[in-house]
Amino acid sequence: MDQERTQASTRMVRIHQRLPAFRLMQRARRMLDDAIDLLRLRLDVLPDGLYQPVPGLPVRKAKRAVGSESRWAAMEPVIARLGVKSAMDVGANAGYFPIQLASHGIPTVAVESEPKYVRIATMAVRRNRLDKVAVMALEVSPGTVCLLPVTDCTLVLSLWHHLVREQGLDTATHLLQEIWSRTGKVMFFDSGESEMPESFGLPPMVPTPDAWFREYLQKNCSGSRVEHLGRHRAFDAAGLPADRALFAVIRERPLSPP
Repeated sequence: MDQERTQASTRMVRIHQRLPAFRLMQRARRMLDDAIDLLRLRLDVLPDGLYQPVPGLPVRKAKRAVGSESRWAAMEPVIARLGVKSAMDVGANAGYFPIQLASHGIPTVAVESEPKYVRIATMAVRRNRLDKVAVMALEVSPGTVCLLPVTDCTLVLSLWHHLVREQGLDTATHLLQEIWSRTGKVMFFDSGESEMPESFGLPPMVPTPDAWFREYLQKNCSGSRVEHLGRHRAFDAAGLPADRALFAVIRERPLSPP
């Protein structure tokens, strides 16, 4: 009896879907959703515009276009060399890097905690017609880091200094170690450096930020070697231009299965 009811219900759904009125309602709903999404996007990017140059979005200017593009240009050869098959961007912002990865056929999880960026990334994925990006709304903390998947490649870009400010250096280090434990081949990392104000609580980076971060990553990402991928354009807390070092933390031995 249950099977007969299911079959009858399925037939009715298919009949309704073939009706012109039903198709018109679906088309009208999609148009309304698109209009609402565009209005929300214009509100979400006020007053500073979009942070990343995300393709497919009707926003002319992206604050970090040059830095995003130069980082991707530095990361892409490493990704190809290591044969990356899956990826995760922790702190994905508007989704520029997940979209770049998915456009190269790499399934990617975009992890973001800020609601407006979750909306923008979701919209960008849909407008680019990508089926290899999952947008995950999550604030990474000691209680939630276990929810992150294991992937070949992890991006931790412009995130670490926020973790230090919000959760302290020890917790930020613990989270980095946990993220690394879920990274099968390579983790790309950059962070605010000495340009950030004292309120962030960053440790003294001596003798230079490049040297300090190389040692820090080597110490806390066991079984890795660290490659410096140049310095790339960013902005300090006041919005003034700054440069930051980009690192590839490469796993020396295959990641053991969980």
